[in-house]
This record gives sequence, structure tokens and C-alpha cells, in this order.
Amino acid sequence: MVSGCEAKKENPPMSYKFFPRYVKEGAKLPLEECFSAVFLMALQGSKMLAIRNDRGWDIPGGHIETGETPKKALVREIKEEGGASFRNEKLFAFIESDAQDRYKDKVMLMYVTKDFELGEFVPSEDAFEREVIEVEEFLRRYHGGVSFWGELILKAREALQTG
Repeated sequence: MVSGCEAKKENPPMSYKFFPRYVKEGAKLPLEECFSAVFLMALQGSKMLAIRNDRGWDIPGGHIETGETPKKALVREIKEEGGASFRNEKLFAFIESDAQDRYKDKVMLMYVTKDFELGEFVPSEDAFEREVIEVEEFLRRYHGGVSFWGELILKAREALQTG
């Protein structure tokens, strides 16, 4: 699916189908210009960091701005949306879609960490609420259905165990 990429950045409609691809040691990633967004699955035991935005409950993250590295975008988005900081993050997946518009051939990067700290949370248009909730509660609240979330969370936990 990944080939040439255009740098348009808006929230994709939820009508896209998403396809997670899991990162293994030495795996070849898509070209950097194909990266459109970053997300952090912050897990501590049976709980995870979640935010509520205009679409409902989700994990914090968002678009990579022009000239920004994925790491800088992740730090900015987690602070803006979650009022949190983190360390020891690990890229464990990227997500492709069946988009045929400006998101054709774009991928979202998925990171995981167990090392995060909550700071001051300031509600904004990107995140109205923040909670550290049970994974099962997140799955119940998630706005976009749970078709691949169970597997995604399992793979995130596996990534934490492997280093």
C-alpha cells in the first residue's frame, strides 16, 4: 500500500478501514515522508492513558507537523492532548488505511510505553478530558469500534516485554 506520499494533514473520516502492521527487529518501515501521525499507547498494568475529543474516547496522538520528527510530534501531542510526559517509548506498529484521497499511502506510527507521568491537564479543542482507565473500559468507550484494538493492545504489551 505504501508508495509515493503527499503531505496533506487533516483528520481522516472514520469510514476508512485500518490495517495494523507490526514492527519486528530489522523490519523495513515505510518512507518517512509517508508518516502522517503518531500515537502513544501508555500502559501501566491493566490501565492505559485515554483522552476524550470531539470523536469520543481515544489514545493521545496526532499529526506530524511540517519539519517535525515523529519523536518531536509524539512529545508535543502527548503533552497537548494528555498533559503527560513519557520516556522509553517503543515503535511497535504502523497503521495503513484503504484511503484513496489525500491519505492514500500515508501511515500512522504507534508507540508504546509503560513509563509515563501525568502533569497538568488543560482541556482544549483536541482533548476535553483525560483519564487513566482500565483497558476494558477503554475498549467499551472507544469511539471507532474495537475491531483491531484487542490485537493492537496485545502486541503493544508484547513489545514492552521484549525491550
